[in-house]
Amino acid sequence: VIPAKLISPALYPRIEHPCFVSYRGPVAQENSTVCGDLRCSIGGPAARRKRGAVQLISSTNREEIGDEIHVWHARLDREETILGQLESTLSPEEKARADRFHFVNDRNRFVVARGLLRELLGGYLQQAPAGLEFSYGQHGKPSLAGGNASSGLRFNLSHSSGLVVYAIARERNLGIDVEHVRPESAGEDIAQRYFSAREVNDLRTLPPEARVEGFFHCWTRKEAYLKATGMGLQIPLDSFSVSLLPEKPSQFLGGVESRWHMAAYHPAEGYVAAVVYDGAPCSIKYLSVDAH
Repeated sequence: VIPAKLISPALYPRIEHPCFVSYRGPVAQENSTVCGDLRCSIGGPAARRKRGAVQLISSTNREEIGDEIHVWHARLDREETILGQLESTLSPEEKARADRFHFVNDRNRFVVARGLLRELLGGYLQQAPAGLEFSYGQHGKPSLAGGNASSGLRFNLSHSSGLVVYAIARERNLGIDVEHVRPESAGEDIAQRYFSAREVNDLRTLPPEARVEGFFHCWTRKEAYLKATGMGLQIPLDSFSVSLLPEKPSQFLGGVESRWHMAAYHPAEGYVAAVVYDGAPCSIKYLSVDAH
């Protein structure tokens, strides 16, 4: 089984009390689970009824992004009220794409992923989420279009098994990938086909119980780079090498220009993720749209 996003790249997040968790860390919080202090953006049910709609992400709590990269994660399974609110912000083209999914659960997750993307970007731009326009590069990478094409705000996203992640920054090329760690998708035959010789050798040095997570560390870091470049599989996967050993920092080991950097993290239990960006090394802030 080959992780699906390399075959068809995923370039496209039950909120009761809308909150977010903010974690401030160094450039790369290696192999750590995102954590932090919970802050609610508005009150409970009474406040929601008074306002007439659920405010998913409070712009008053969103700080200026500056030179940082903001990395968000969110669960994709939401209650019907939130699903309907998010769907109302989608474009006709996005709604048509959602309706092409065969299974309702897949459709709803697509709606939430796109809707929360609009909520996040709308907050940074101080614009209504429904008014945002998108364009797509030759290999499918999304970007802001219309009046926001020159805003400098860049983003990328990825989802796997009910979790979505977003990377947002200004004037940087970004790529992000998340994978649910599944042993059945981490076969050595896949590694031999797609990984560089150095990566295959590193994977074999790990004890059997550590190889599955090592595989996915390698996979997410490689795919995040492909997405950051916007070239997708036009770049052979075995033409560059990344670190995958648990005691080593996440980094490129060869085959890429020095302007590219990466960070790896665990957005939730059972998941690994990586973000790749260009330019000068910078601080990364990890945040979560959460439900409590």
